[in-house]
Amino acid sequence: MIASTPAIQALREVIPSLCRGDHSLLSKWLTDKPRSLLCITIPCIILGCSSYGFSMGYWHGWKMAAFVALKLPILIFCTLAVNGLINGLLAQVLNSGISMRQSMQFLLTGFAAMAVILGSLSPITLGLAIQAPAPHQDSASDYHAATLLTHTTIIAYAGIVAHLSLLGFLKHFCPTPQAATMTFLAWISGNLFVGAQLSWVLRPFFGSPNLQVAFLREDPFRGTFYETVWHSILHFF
Repeated sequence: MIASTPAIQALREVIPSLCRGDHSLLSKWLTDKPRSLLCITIPCIILGCSSYGFSMGYWHGWKMAAFVALKLPILIFCTLAVNGLINGLLAQVLNSGISMRQSMQFLLTGFAAMAVILGSLSPITLGLAIQAPAPHQDSASDYHAATLLTHTTIIAYAGIVAHLSLLGFLKHFCPTPQAATMTFLAWISGNLFVGAQLSWVLRPFFGSPNLQVAFLREDPFRGTFYETVWHSILHFF
């Protein structure tokens, strides 16, 4: 048996504490230099999101699966880049006592926990893709609408649950529970809103029945994510 590397061993030890929102772990990350935080959260985001992205894109074959395995971590890091400054400003406005750097550290921790949840669900979503009708079949449009709503729900669920694990620590860190709750709601709303629209710009993630496999669409800014979700809901009624 090949011995585990120190990095893999560190991930094995930290991931359970990360998912529980362990106060001692988060305190260490927020008070120490960011290096220890980055060495754990970035690999978690890449591994967890890549595995889930592979399962999303597999409906259209290996090429699409490889594209999405690359794009989903990029989506998370783009969301972090866009929301990092916004959430830091919101934390200041809402009197949370959290600095810009600390807000980014909170976001990295939340997205790392989210990636762990998505990675654990990737075998299920891969099974759904394997059993799905082929993209050229008549029932493919029904599957496309269903899988859009399914993945949207799963990713939103993973994001909310991951950030909820930080809420207790946020209340401990902020001067009042009200400030912590308001900061949490502002952060999670911004992450969901920005992440959803960025996913539309970086589409496709599982492909459309009548379109060719591509890394990006030629018209990335045409339409919105929310229009597509609404049309998918109407498809069933």
